[in-house]
Amino acid sequence: MNRREKLLMSLVGPEMDETKVKMLDTTIKFILGDMGSQYIKFWKTEGPGVMVFQPLNKERSMFFLTLKELHAAQEDSEKQNKGDLAESFRRILEAAQKIDPDEKAGYVINDKEGMRYFEIDYNNLEETK
Repeated sequence: MNRREKLLMSLVGPEMDETKVKMLDTTIKFILGDMGSQYIKFWKTEGPGVMVFQPLNKERSMFFLTLKELHAAQEDSEKQNKGDLAESFRRILEAAQKIDPDEKAGYVINDKEGMRYFEIDYNNLEETK
């Protein structure tokens, strides 16, 4: 068990207490909400897109994917007959196209659990995806 897994287990316990899981989810949303200034900097320099976190990738643990790069990833997944992955990129691309960076930020977490998209609404953290 790595350091990250040990930390998560210490927070939610071996039985994955639902209340603790909800508290952890809320904490993560607050942290991502606080990272909004970084998201806006990427948006202004790179263009519209999403911030990606890959905690298990030592060389590329965080980066920004533009809409163009998301579209290319979707097309590449389709060419390689990876339908589920292509569909994930399509949904992320569709959501990211609608983001107003002064109101929301889009994040992707890609780890051993899979690829998950989160949209943080700075004005209402309770209604995030």
